[in-house]
Amino acid sequence: MTREMARLLISPSNAWPRLRQDYDHHPFAFLVPLLLLPLLPAACLFIGTTQVGWSLPGNDSVQHLSSGSALLLATMCYLGFVAGVVIMGLFVRWVLFRTPSRPSVPGSLTFTTAIAVPLMLAGIVALVPWRILLLLAAAAACAYSVRLLFTGLPLFMRMQERQTLFYAFCILGVGFLTLLTTAFIFIEFWGQSLAGSGEYLR
Repeated sequence: MTREMARLLISPSNAWPRLRQDYDHHPFAFLVPLLLLPLLPAACLFIGTTQVGWSLPGNDSVQHLSSGSALLLATMCYLGFVAGVVIMGLFVRWVLFRTPSRPSVPGSLTFTTAIAVPLMLAGIVALVPWRILLLLAAAAACAYSVRLLFTGLPLFMRMQERQTLFYAFCILGVGFLTLLTTAFIFIEFWGQSLAGSGEYLR
């Protein structure tokens, strides 16, 4: 299944039916990419914030995080990705509850894991945590994930294409809210744990 998810980056129309076939034979194979791929942005974030650093607006000095705070931030990043995919999977199943093609929980999690692959891979830019670079990578990854959503919904869920537009927009709206909510919650947890600890290093 990991190989088919990689093919989504090259030829989504061909990869989605194969991914569905893999899911039919191995419904829990999504656990491997779901648990391993978020390690990429987490590890890159740890390296970028401790070794490369970043500068704040109006301040030319480069700032870094200590190993302890960077490790905590990387952990929050990992948990945020996993939690976001799981929450989205449950919402996808809920959005499709009136359709004959309503997926099982493993099916919806397979679908949302595949959609999140570009976002996870884009996390490699965290090696160089510059604001503009991060924003461009996030925008490109989100755009491709939206493409995967619209191409994959009829193919993976085996729905008629004319029925999927409404559901795709519903999932897109829920996904945007999920992304914002999970990011806010885990960043808030990280910030609260560092409150008053002076973890920034120059």
